Amino acid sequence: MTDEARLEQTRPTGNGRARGLVSSRTSGQRVHAQTYAPAPDLAPVVASYWVGAWSLRGEAPHVTELLSDPCVHIVFETGDRGTSARVVGVCTRLWTRTLAGEGRVRAVKLRAGAVRAFIHVPAAELSDRIVPLETLFDGTAALTAAVIGPADDTAAFIAFADWLRERRMTAAREKIAQAVALVERVVDDPDLTTAGQLARSQQLSLRQLQRLFRDYVGASPKWVIRRNRLQEAADRIERGDVVSLAALAADLGYADQAHFTRDFVSAVGKSPTAFSSSVK
Repeated sequence: MTDEARLEQTRPTGNGRARGLVSSRTSGQRVHAQTYAPAPDLAPVVASYWVGAWSLRGEAPHVTELLSDPCVHIVFETGDRGTSARVVGVCTRLWTRTLAGEGRVRAVKLRAGAVRAFIHVPAAELSDRIVPLETLFDGTAALTAAVIGPADDTAAFIAFADWLRERRMTAAREKIAQAVALVERVVDDPDLTTAGQLARSQQLSLRQLQRLFRDYVGASPKWVIRRNRLQEAADRIERGDVVSLAALAADLGYADQAHFTRDFVSAVGKSPTAFSSSVK
């Protein structure tokens, strides 16, 4: 058995659930969700494995709403909608999915910037798209059965990890590492609020940075910075960790509260105040 046989469950964010979720917490409690950390050799390119399962027959559907990370997912699903395997590109809009009946998903979340460790096409070609896995890889039926079939998550993700190792490409490894590090820099540095700042920190021109993000991330550096700020805003609002919206806007680097509110409404579909009430 490899290190994958001892999957380590990851901890949720400070508000007790995945970062970026902006749907009802009460309704979401009916959906089982769990994430696991990858083995060390895959950690540079894999953010996590994740599971979602629901049994809602005779109940109201659950609507998942997510301000997703700039990550590509490889997803396997079985349930009332049948069995499928797909690649989900970076979603630049609010991700919405209605869950009804019964179903289960097992998936891998690639690190932002790491899609080309496994997939040849530029990341931007996958953005805002859902692509059948068989379109990008041959012989996926056996993998689908190995990942979705076992009752135990560990067995499923061991098979998944072995498949990832076999298909991990060595080309462009330095570019992948650079792209991953740049997105992590955005998350780790709250003072970084513009693409220009990010480019200068790496001695890149803005055009070079934009090309790198288009090829390896699938979203522009400006979008990644804005999305990170809005995820942080949603997380703080949900936790009740906000003195005032004006103070929150300033803390996140916005010029004023009005600009922040416009961005939040555009991304989430409701004002910060309405969001605070809706997630309970």
